[in-house]
Amino acid sequence: MRQTTIWAALLGVEKTVIEGVEFDGDAETLVVRVRPRRRSSSRCGVCGRRCPGYDQGEGRRRWRALDLGTFRTFLEGDGRRVSCRVHGVVVAHVPWARHDTRHTLAFDDMTAWLAARTTKSTLEQLLRVAWRTVGAIVTRVVADGVAVRDPLVGLRRIGIDEISYKRGHRYITIVVDHDSRRLVWAAPGRDKITLGRFFGRPGP
Repeated sequence: MRQTTIWAALLGVEKTVIEGVEFDGDAETLVVRVRPRRRSSSRCGVCGRRCPGYDQGEGRRRWRALDLGTFRTFLEGDGRRVSCRVHGVVVAHVPWARHDTRHTLAFDDMTAWLAARTTKSTLEQLLRVAWRTVGAIVTRVVADGVAVRDPLVGLRRIGIDEISYKRGHRYITIVVDHDSRRLVWAAPGRDKITLGRFFGRPGP
């Protein structure tokens, strides 16, 4: 097995060329230089269409990846921009991260998974990331999931409840699917107006 293949597997990336790896023992960081494979390059970061190049954008940029051992790990690549006929000038798609973010797909997905299963302090210490950043990551991971599978499709039986937080002074209304036992919808508040936002979504 080639060394680049091993690195790709360790980093959890696909359609990506590993150009080099740099260790900084003093800072305990690892920087992996990457670029998209030819078929994945020069594409709109929003819709994925192949587009003509526009400029170099911000130049080289870094994406936070999952730690490897005790080393904080980053992917480093070009931040080129392309000109999409639909979305205009945007940062080009990269196969290792969601559009216009600073974290890899693997980092995003692991953060969202842990946010649903562990405490705030544990997550912050384990991934060495601020809680505000966690919220932004969870938002985009959930948006990706909804784009793939609409939670309202096939919904027949629901349960509605409220959860208090901030020492019981604030509430979130939640709707769950009784058949799949999955969360369908949630929003701050616990009144008719809040719940009306949910019932306005499914349509007739």
